Formats: sequence, structure tokens, C-alpha cells
Amino acid sequence: MIIDASVAVSWLIETPFSTNSRKLQPPARRGPALLLVETANVLLKYHRFAKISLEEIEAALRQLRVVVPDLTEDRALLPMAFGIAARSSHKIYDCLYLALALERGEPLATADKRLAALAQKLNIDTQLIGPEP
Repeated sequence: MIIDASVAVSWLIETPFSTNSRKLQPPARRGPALLLVETANVLLKYHRFAKISLEEIEAALRQLRVVVPDLTEDRALLPMAFGIAARSSHKIYDCLYLALALERGEPLATADKRLAALAQKLNIDTQLIGPEP
């Protein structure tokens, strides 16, 4: 299963999506290498809003490689991601996740409704994670 940053973050720290995302138990968890940077950026935003400490971020980043151990180099995905982005007017960094899902023939897990909608248009099986009610 291809995991995007929204799901990875919800596995690492408590978010409104954590309860539902933790119900996912895919045997294989993959993502583009960009996942590391995107996840770190989201964790930094949580820190800036005083929701988590720097120590918690450091621990989460160490855990990230365990949570999503299989990362694909972005440059290998870039041609396909560029094509998807150009045709859909979607952000190219999100399209890296879609390119990987198409290349691997695997479903995508995300909490991003817009990304999930585009994935479904591309016939990618999608697990849209919603917040806990």
C-alpha cells in the first residue's frame, strides 16, 4: 500500500485521523522518497503551533523509516508524476504518490480528499482516511 504524508503523520503523532489510520494494517508500506521531507514539514508545523516538542519530532522521524520502510527515489517517478500533474492541474509532489501507486499496482492510503478523488479518477484503489467523529 502506498502511504502519503497525511497517513504517516497520523501514525507517528496524535492527529484527528490517528484512530482511523491506525486501523490500516497493510503488509507492505511504501512511499516516494519525498514522504520523508513532507512528513518532517508537517511535524515542524505541529511544533510551531506548540502541539509537539522537538524531541517528539526527532523520535517520530526515527520511527518513520520503520513505519514506511520502502521508499522509491522521486526521480524514478518524476516522468509519470509530471504527466499526471500536467493533465490534472494537481501538485506534482502529490502526483509522485499516484505515480508510485500506478507503477506498483497498489492502493493509496490518504487523508487528502482531493488526492483521493484524483486517484480514483486514475482507477487507483484508494483508502480515504477520515477524522474521528
